[in-house]
This record gives sequence, C-alpha cells and structure tokens, in this order.
Amino acid sequence: MTRVLRPGWTLRLASSADDAHSMLAGGAAVDLIVIDINLPDRDGFRLCEEVRAARHMPCVLISGREDESARVRARASGAGGLIAKSASPEDIVGLIDRVLGGGSAFDAPHAADNALPDLTPRQAQVLELLAAGHGNKEIRHRLGIAERTVRAHLTELFQLLGVHSRTQAIIRAREMGMIA
Repeated sequence: MTRVLRPGWTLRLASSADDAHSMLAGGAAVDLIVIDINLPDRDGFRLCEEVRAARHMPCVLISGREDESARVRARASGAGGLIAKSASPEDIVGLIDRVLGGGSAFDAPHAADNALPDLTPRQAQVLELLAAGHGNKEIRHRLGIAERTVRAHLTELFQLLGVHSRTQAIIRAREMGMIA
C-alpha cells in the first residue's frame, strides 16, 4: 500500500520484516524506514540492524512502549530515533524531519532532573551484553571489538552511571529503566 503523508513524502507499508526486505530488494526508493519494534516475524530492533548494515539508510523505531530500555535498545540497533505511538501526528512528522536532516529523535519523556545518561550506541550494546551476563571476552567477540575497547566502554559506563563495578552498573541501569 502507498500513501502520501505530505507533499514530497510517500509512505509505503509493509506488514512484516520479510515484506520490508522484499520491498527494499525490489528497488523501492526509500529515504528512511520506520519500523515497529513488535513485528509478527522479527524483532523490530533486529530489522533495524539488518537494514542499517545492508543499506546504510536511517531507521526510526516506533513503539507503544515509552520506557528507557526501549530507547537504549533503539540506540544500540543504530536507529536515528524512537517514536512513541502516543505522539501527535505533528510530533511524529517533526521527529522524522529531524532524522532526515541528520539529527536524532530520542527525546526522553521525563523531566531533566531525572535525565538518564546519554549513551552511545556502542555503550548501549555493551550495557545490554553486560546485563545478559557476558564477560569482556564474549562482549568482544559479539561486537567484533578489542577487549581493551570493551574495558574502555565499561569505564565510561561506570562514570556515566556513577558506579564502580559491573554489578552496580547493572543494578543502577535497571533502577533507571535503561535495561529490563
């Protein structure tokens, strides 16, 4: 299905990750892909990673969840933003415009006094793997980076979270809603 959202924008809909891959493989002209995090055949975060790896095009994830863990996973998948389904149409268009312009659309829905650390996508990946119980060597293998780089990311994470150990980092990140 094809719809025009506003002048210059054409929306093509795919009902699954496989349909999206087929549409992209068919040569559809696409400037940005908006992906629901809950797809019937695949995790939306995973589809974003696949699209980014294959096509290097910007992706924005959309979700009914507005928790920080979804935001962290979206960043880790390489998305340019996470849009809440509860957002107004004007806000959604504004966020998409921001990503198309090379910006980021990760505005947190909470007050600045509860601001969460702004993690890089790689830091978010390291944090997710850390929370899953992986050691430095496993994280290194999964991310294809040097072990000293893993240690550097952990040091930065500890500073951002205000902690001194791996266990404290996981506990603090869970308390802040950054990970499940």
